[in-house]
Amino acid sequence: MKDRLIITISDVHSTKAFNVHQIIKQVILVIALIVLLIMGGAFWFISELNHRMDTLKEQKEKEIDLKEKEITVLVEKEKKLQAQNQFYSLQIKGKVRDIEALSSKLDHIEEMIGLRNDNEKKEQITQETLKSINDKIKMFMLTTIPSGSPLKETTVTSRFGYRIHPVTKKKKFHRGIDLRAKRKTEVFATADGVVSFARSSDYGDFGRVIKIRHNFGFETVYAHLNKTLVKTGDIIRKNQVIGLSGNSGRSTAPHLHYELKYGEKILNPREFIKWQLGNYYGIFKKERRVQWESLVRLINEQSKMVQP
Repeated sequence: MKDRLIITISDVHSTKAFNVHQIIKQVILVIALIVLLIMGGAFWFISELNHRMDTLKEQKEKEIDLKEKEITVLVEKEKKLQAQNQFYSLQIKGKVRDIEALSSKLDHIEEMIGLRNDNEKKEQITQETLKSINDKIKMFMLTTIPSGSPLKETTVTSRFGYRIHPVTKKKKFHRGIDLRAKRKTEVFATADGVVSFARSSDYGDFGRVIKIRHNFGFETVYAHLNKTLVKTGDIIRKNQVIGLSGNSGRSTAPHLHYELKYGEKILNPREFIKWQLGNYYGIFKKERRVQWESLVRLINEQSKMVQP
């Protein structure tokens, strides 16, 4: 029989003996039970926590999916609205151009058949007003009102007025003139002014385009450019290089499309391109749609005000 440690405890009533080996076994058993309970509780707690985390994760994912769907719907609606807005904007611009073209055509017809009201007849420039134009006023007008060509070499390839469009093959009013120009040919401003619009991207019928507002209600347009060298708001001087000719927009070959407007009237740029000191007075008879009488009088009055 192996040696064992026996502990005896005596009191007045009785004596008890404990086997140390049995005590250790019981203690170990109790500790094991406690450890198992703790581990079981920990596993249950972790499992419950994971379950709740998974539930919260699923809810968050559902919320994110719902928000993404809402955002997608909103983006699609915004794209549709932008497309509709662009479509209607193009339609409005097209209608405005058609009205301007019709107005220009009617003005030309009235001029051809002699239908002029009294006010228009009075606006024909008089000999007295012509005599009041001195050299200083001539230079001022040729600088501030579009004159001369936007290119060094001028060859008209498509005239002002109705024509068969080279791309659509339909009859359409040509609001300006087309000038022959190789790609990247320098384009010059035909008068002092302010850039009212400049698009550097190849977009729309005109592609890269520049619009300049000049004194007394004149405006010029330079379209189908390869590159724009100015931006909206720039102050421009006559003969300043504003861009390079190209083939952008709805165009079949490199050239420069050049337009000229007076108020809301579309003018034929031909006579203004020819306008210079050598034939200064000719434009007053050939271009009757400009109120030259009132315009020259206004310039005369302004020149007197600035004189010392």
